[in-house]
Amino acid sequence: MWLHELWNDESGVLDVSSYIFFVTVICLGTLCGWVTIRDQVTQELGDLSVAMQNIDQPFSLNYTLGTLVVSASFIDNDAGDGVAGAAPAGLALNVPGAGED
Repeated sequence: MWLHELWNDESGVLDVSSYIFFVTVICLGTLCGWVTIRDQVTQELGDLSVAMQNIDQPFSLNYTLGTLVVSASFIDNDAGDGVAGAAPAGLALNVPGAGED
């Protein structure tokens, strides 16, 4: 009985056009959110890879043990293959349109 009353109740009626508008807004908002998440995850992973590539571990150690002087060192002269002044792992979104010169 209550199901029949609920089925025939029209106090919260939503017409089709407003329902389609509502679903469209929700879908577009979700799509924009996922695109933003994808871009930020890509940016963070790129920054992490640049940071790992630029790990530099040179050291120099000198100490005296009685009359014995001990020294050890490692100097890394590798400058890396990054471009000076470039944004770290930046997304290049400036693609020219078709037919533009």
